[in-house]
Amino acid sequence: MLRRLLLLLLLLLGWALYGMAHAAAAPRIELTATPAWAGWSRPGRATEIDIRLGADASARVTLELVAGRQTVRAELDLQPGRVVRLHVPVAAAQTVAVSAALPGAAPVQIEVGIAQSESPVLGVALADAEAARVEGIAGFHTVALAADDLPRNPSAYAGIDALILDAATLGALDERQLGALLAHAAGCGRIAVVNTDERVRRLLDGAAGCGGRALINAVSLASARARLGESLATRLPTAMSPGALSAVAAPDHAVWDRVAVALAVYFAAAVLMLSFTASLPALVLAPALAAVAALMLLHATPPTAQLVVWSEGESGASVARYQALQQFPGLARERVRVPLPPLLASAARPCDAAQAMRLDFDTRLGQPGFAEFESRLFRQTALCYSGSFPMARALATEARADGSREVANVGAEAWPQGLLVAAGRVHDLPALGPAARVMLAPLAGAPPRDAVARTAMARTPPDSAAALWPLDLAGVAALSAGATGWLLLSEAEP
Repeated sequence: MLRRLLLLLLLLLGWALYGMAHAAAAPRIELTATPAWAGWSRPGRATEIDIRLGADASARVTLELVAGRQTVRAELDLQPGRVVRLHVPVAAAQTVAVSAALPGAAPVQIEVGIAQSESPVLGVALADAEAARVEGIAGFHTVALAADDLPRNPSAYAGIDALILDAATLGALDERQLGALLAHAAGCGRIAVVNTDERVRRLLDGAAGCGGRALINAVSLASARARLGESLATRLPTAMSPGALSAVAAPDHAVWDRVAVALAVYFAAAVLMLSFTASLPALVLAPALAAVAALMLLHATPPTAQLVVWSEGESGASVARYQALQQFPGLARERVRVPLPPLLASAARPCDAAQAMRLDFDTRLGQPGFAEFESRLFRQTALCYSGSFPMARALATEARADGSREVANVGAEAWPQGLLVAAGRVHDLPALGPAARVMLAPLAGAPPRDAVARTAMARTPPDSAAALWPLDLAGVAALSAGATGWLLLSEAEP
């Protein structure tokens, strides 16, 4: 008996020593998280969290950020003495929970608070003490920023409404920050830059969307503030809502068609059994088998996600801005994991903020790679994207006294066939090479005949004209075969 007790004690002691050694060997994780814009944003917008992760031993770590109903998750390898830095775009919830965990261990957790401003936010990023003394713009909440407070993801610029920065701050931005700033300028973001040299001014002017009406180059802080205030009266195109983007997409009846076929299979089986047999076991078994067959039909091949891209530019500009909507039709109650198009994924977000969704962050690319969400029959889950792309088209039109209109390609790139929207009518527009012209006869157009033309007309000022072409997305990598897109090119404002 004594020998058994001693053996048990030795086993318990060995187990305790093993547990202590295992605990001692577990890496220690260091985690910090800092929000962009000095911790400010607007309700319902997006922001960015600057994550720094380190460990005192090699470790495979799961990083997770929870902002409202949106979760961003990443897997990364840590090496001793090396800090990994990530810039993760998230929804601007009041509290963002950040955790880092080792397999089988309790996570290291911190919370990041995002101050929510009810007023428009004016960011002021100046390299000297003037930032603390800058006079704000009436109705704006002014936030003093350092260069490192500016984000690396263009989508995080949704957190502010206007920005003033100087040449020294511009020079302190890293490559990703500068790229995000240029992308924000291309999206018609209101930016005032103080004391920039000619080279930087040309770079910004070349990237600016909306004909440069939202970009201000000023010689002094007082001038930048005054001109930025004046620019608020300038009308800029509003972003399209997910509902408007959905209206542009072609109707998709794939789910309804599949449900109709499944119901037809079920009722056909029931009718056949009632017609040819009176056996009670067969009458009971047949509907069950038909139901199983119908369910198998619903799950056989998931319907293709539908992607529509709507882009807009101004004649002569070097960039066009776009918004995209990707819809995933639901067939059954299940957990769905879908890849994101790499060229669009950096700005991926759920179109509905109330939609619970997890985005898997690719640390190598610095952007989400997959989305995961709960699917239901007849429920459409949608992802929204936005950004810009290079463009080299230029349009000029002239209305004549007799009601005709001359349309000219004044750019260096040929056009495909498209439509011209002018004076409340839609005209067929032939393909035109550089310097080519075409005369549209008086009253030749017609009212808009579909949702795409109606959207183009609604997005074109009544006293202006715009050309509409389909976007060729066939060569864009990782886009679904059924993706459709449109480019609306408006005349340059005088």
